[in-house]
Amino acid sequence: MPGYLKKYLTQKMVISNEELENILVCFKKLQSKKNQILIHPNKICKHLFFVQKGCLRVVCTRDDGQEWTRQIAIENDFITIFPSFLEQTISRSYLQTVEASDVFYISYSNFKKLNNIVPNWREFYTSILEQTYVNSIKRIEKLIAMDGKHLYEDFKINHPELLKRLPNKISASYLGISQETLSRLKTKK
Repeated sequence: MPGYLKKYLTQKMVISNEELENILVCFKKLQSKKNQILIHPNKICKHLFFVQKGCLRVVCTRDDGQEWTRQIAIENDFITIFPSFLEQTISRSYLQTVEASDVFYISYSNFKKLNNIVPNWREFYTSILEQTYVNSIKRIEKLIAMDGKHLYEDFKINHPELLKRLPNKISASYLGISQETLSRLKTKK
């Protein structure tokens, strides 16, 4: 069974061996290619993903076709299109790999099953959801309060590894600025 996921879970949760096995059998492993779409737009999101290696993003597309990266996940992060996953409703967003990635995923039905059979699973998942919510609110506040220069500086300080890993197009869409603006900011010393 997935040793990497097992190690991660035992570091984050207090669970018995039986509970751990109940969790691990619910996850499947997927090796994905760069730019592979894991959840398509206008579909119901049926999976929650854990990133072992690589980088994924949630993308929202405007009516004019412009893409905005809403969320990014790297190693040891969980990611999904949360509103669609939790409500089992159609989403306009999609989930895409930025790099070739190794991920574990769990179906919505198995996720719900774990909520009932592993008492600490709900608490574990709630902590993930709470942290995702806090990160989203902080990001929204920065997008509202900061101009492009300050958004870039903040991103460079707080996420230097992402700035190196992400193509300019994706970094710019995450920061809510144009690629041209990002290029200018990167070249300024």
